[in-house]
Amino acid sequence: MQTGPSERWCAVRLVAYGAAAVVALVLAVFVVRFIWQRPQRGLLLLAALTPLSGLLVIAPVPGVAAAWKEGLLAVTLVCAFARRGVRRTSPPVHIPYWPAIVVFVAFGLVSALVVYGPIGLVGAKVTFFYLLVLVVLWWAPFDTRDRDHLVTVLMVMCVVTCAVGIFQQIVGPARLVQFGYDFGTQVRTSGPLFRTFSTFNQPFGFGLYVMVGLLVGGAVALAEPRRRRNRIFLWLAPVMAVVMATSVVRAAILGLLVGIIWLAVIRFRYLFAPLGALLAMAVAAFPFLPSSTTSVFFSSSSLGQRGAGWSEIISSILVHPLGRGLGSSGAAADRISTAQGQSPETVTASAGGLTQSTSANYQPDNYYVKTLLELGPIGLWAFLAVILTALVWCVQSARRLPGRDGALALGVSASIVAAMAASLVATYFEIFPLDLHFWLLLGVVGCATAQQDSRSARSHSDRAEAVYRPTSASS
Repeated sequence: MQTGPSERWCAVRLVAYGAAAVVALVLAVFVVRFIWQRPQRGLLLLAALTPLSGLLVIAPVPGVAAAWKEGLLAVTLVCAFARRGVRRTSPPVHIPYWPAIVVFVAFGLVSALVVYGPIGLVGAKVTFFYLLVLVVLWWAPFDTRDRDHLVTVLMVMCVVTCAVGIFQQIVGPARLVQFGYDFGTQVRTSGPLFRTFSTFNQPFGFGLYVMVGLLVGGAVALAEPRRRRNRIFLWLAPVMAVVMATSVVRAAILGLLVGIIWLAVIRFRYLFAPLGALLAMAVAAFPFLPSSTTSVFFSSSSLGQRGAGWSEIISSILVHPLGRGLGSSGAAADRISTAQGQSPETVTASAGGLTQSTSANYQPDNYYVKTLLELGPIGLWAFLAVILTALVWCVQSARRLPGRDGALALGVSASIVAAMAASLVATYFEIFPLDLHFWLLLGVVGCATAQQDSRSARSHSDRAEAVYRPTSASS
């Protein structure tokens, strides 16, 4: 009996899926063994692979593959716990701002559980899950080489994602839709401009990630410009800034400008000259730009809509003084709707005969307003306590840490200032992978300060022992 083409095709697909499953299993075993030998590698893998997570949209993989980042962090956490104390060369991560974190997490969890019950933990995961990075660093702290590798990963991935962004601008949005991306979800336009999203699932993640990379990597490179890696990064930084701007994420542009000013004020005074020249060139070129392009970045109607929405939310706080509950808006609300079996999306028509999906849940465009809406004034105070104490601590660490660690701490402080500015016009801490990198960079600075304190304590102990050790003559 002869088999038809459809049956042969099914057999080929079955064999292909089986081979792919075997390859995936072998790769998973290799990765687990790689992380088991040194759990710090798991966090470095996360830092390197999370910017590429958006490629899963066009990859021939099942939907469960989207949970790879949570799985990798969970494996790293287990390995770090099992291997804690084994060949440890660095002290546990220093987290002086932990009381503010405890208050924020406790208040948020109680709010989610009271309003939504156990399913509220789905929304709380969006806000708190990547705090587990600090737990990993407590059991498996980064040493000097790990910290340097993390900066290298951040620099390289910024270059890679910007190179992909240039490719996207060349091929155009229509070709990207043919590749398998969705118009209105990944492929977006703003006026006449196509918004670059690179290897991310949306332009927001790309623009803000490059912003963080330019500030952290730039601070390290400026502190040691003769190193080849740093010199190449500084040469490419202007190009990456331009590519970042093609994402048309105003939060990223605002955050980058504020972060550069911060670096100039704290340490690199000579940055004021190129920054002033750049702003002067932008102002001079502004009258010659098409009105359709400038209106994308400077829209008075958009600002008016934001202000009207914020005023309505603030007035609603009088009705809900403790907030509406963690997960009542933004990405967390979408996750809760999905967990409840409801579709968080509504389909609307768009130009060109294409359709785009928008969320049926309220999507705030200001993280402070979002926190105030969900957790009330107490929750906003707890969030600000975390951010401000972390910022002050990073500035203090930048002044007392030597060499590369001091530059890294300064760059992280600039990224915090940029995040605070970006949060005025975006839900920064709900945009992946910015939440992961925020806690990872803070934790890495904590590892540097803990190691420095340990060295200072040993040095002080050695000096004290030398003073009180009896000499051979007197003995």
